[in-house]
Parts: sequence; C-alpha cells; structure tokens
Amino acid sequence: MIELAFLAALAALVGWLVNRKRQQRSTATAAGEVAGVPCMLKWAAQGSRWRAGRLLIGAGPPAWKPSRGKPEVALPADLRRTGTRSPSVREGMSINPGSRIVECASSGEAVLIAVMPEDLDHVIKALESA
Repeated sequence: MIELAFLAALAALVGWLVNRKRQQRSTATAAGEVAGVPCMLKWAAQGSRWRAGRLLIGAGPPAWKPSRGKPEVALPADLRRTGTRSPSVREGMSINPGSRIVECASSGEAVLIAVMPEDLDHVIKALESA
C-alpha cells in the first residue's frame, strides 16, 4: 500500500513538472521570446529517420536544435505547412502515437515535424509567421 501511495505522489509530481514546463513555453512564446518545443523531425537533409530535438520558435525564423549536442539547423526559408495528420501505425513505432505530424514542403522536398497536440498550435503559428 505504501508503494502505491509513493507511485501516486511521484506521478502527481511528474504531471505538475510537465504542466509547468508547458506553461513556461506558452508564456515565452506569447512574450516573443525563443522557446524550444520538443519534437521529432524527418527531413531528407538530416537523413531519412525521425530525429529527436527541439523546434526553436519565437523571435526570427524557426530553427531545429537536435538532441545530443549537435548545432542547431536553420529550417529552409521557403518552408510552408501543407497539412496536419495523425501518425500511421508504422510511424507510431518510431514516434509517440499520440502526437500529430505537421507536413511541410520546401523546394520540392518534404519536411515532417511530429509534436504533441498541446504544442501543435505554437508550431503552426510559428510556421505560418515565418
């Protein structure tokens, strides 16, 4: 019984921390500051696999900062959103099946950005304003 109480308290703490971080991102984006939205990116220039990182939105054009300490990469200047969809079953094996995929096009090549639904509005607004 003590273990269940401990796990419930731990789950409540993790939920509070995640919600707090999401609120900080929303506040930073509204203030025009740079905010990093966690995402997965699939882009031919970065390889054909889904890559974890953060989409840097806010001041200036969106950029992508990969995980694992690599330098950030500027997204193409002519990047435009072409659609939004849920991941397929096959894509759900590589990314979170609850995420949404923002389909973008740039100079004839496709760029796919997978984000969680609560961050979808921030990403769409950043891509439309760029």
